[in-house]
Amino acid sequence: MKRIAPVTYVCLATIIVLGCLFAFFHSQVVRALQPAVEHLHDLEFGWLIPIGIFFVISFPPLFGHEILAIVCGLVWGAWVGFGITAAGTFLGEVANFYTFKHFCHARGDKLQRNNIMYAALCEVVRERGFKVVLVARYSVIPGHLTTAIFSVCGMSIFVFMLAAVLSLPKQFITVYIGVMLESDPNSSATSTSKIIGDILVAVTLLVTVAAMWYINKAVNKVKQQIIQERQESRSVPPHSKRRLAAYDFTLQLP
Repeated sequence: MKRIAPVTYVCLATIIVLGCLFAFFHSQVVRALQPAVEHLHDLEFGWLIPIGIFFVISFPPLFGHEILAIVCGLVWGAWVGFGITAAGTFLGEVANFYTFKHFCHARGDKLQRNNIMYAALCEVVRERGFKVVLVARYSVIPGHLTTAIFSVCGMSIFVFMLAAVLSLPKQFITVYIGVMLESDPNSSATSTSKIIGDILVAVTLLVTVAAMWYINKAVNKVKQQIIQERQESRSVPPHSKRRLAAYDFTLQLP
C-alpha cells in the first residue's frame, strides 16, 4: 500500500490542478475550439462527432466532458446541445460500466478480500446503490471515475442507468454556460456566464463535501461489521470449517 499512496496523491493533485485550470481558463479553451466545432455544425451529421467524442472520453483516465458540453451549448444551443451531451455521456457511461464490470471483476474481488475499506465501499454500494451513485454523480468527482469503481462492486446496470439519467441536469447547467457565452461574445469576469460558472462550482463543491460525508459515514459503519465478521471467521479452526461444510452437504442430500 505504501507504493500505491504516492500515485494516489499524484492523481488527486492532477485532478485538482485540472479543475482549477478549467475554472479559470474554460472560456479561452472554449473559444479556441469554437471554429472547429462550428464547422461540424454545418455538416449534415456533424452532431454525431461530439457524441462519439463524449463516448470515447467516458473511459478513464480521459477527461474533457465539461469543456465539450460548453462547446455544444455554444454551437448548437441549449436543447440540441444538451441532447448531444446527454446522449454521448449516457452511452459512454454504460459502455464504461460494462467494460470495467467484465474485465476488472477479478481484480475487484481480490481488492475486496485484501482491502477492508474497499470491501466496505462495495457493501455500501450494494445496499444503497441508487443513493450512493446519484450523490456521487452530482459531486465534483468525474462521473466516469465513479462508474469504473461502482461497476465492479456488484451494482445492477438498471440502478446505475436510472442514477445516470437523473444526474443529467448537471450536464444541462454546463451546456447553458456555453449558451451564455454565445449570447455575450465579449464576456468578462463579471458576465452572466462567469457568474453562473462560479455558482455551479460553489454548489458542486458543497455537494461534494456532503457526498463524501455521507459515503464515508456509511463505509465506516459497514467496515466495523466486516472486521467483526472476518475476526469471527478466523477464530473458527480449519477442521471445524471442514466439518461444518460436510454437515451442510449431508443436509442437502435427499
